[in-house]
Amino acid sequence: MLDANLKTQLKGYLERLQQPIQLAAAL
Repeated sequence: MLDANLKTQLKGYLERLQQPIQLAAAL
């Protein structure tokens, strides 16, 4: 249960991380 919750948090964190990177790459 804890592992699944951790994976969900990690996935959300990586998605938030990728957005600014894609924005910077577009610029």
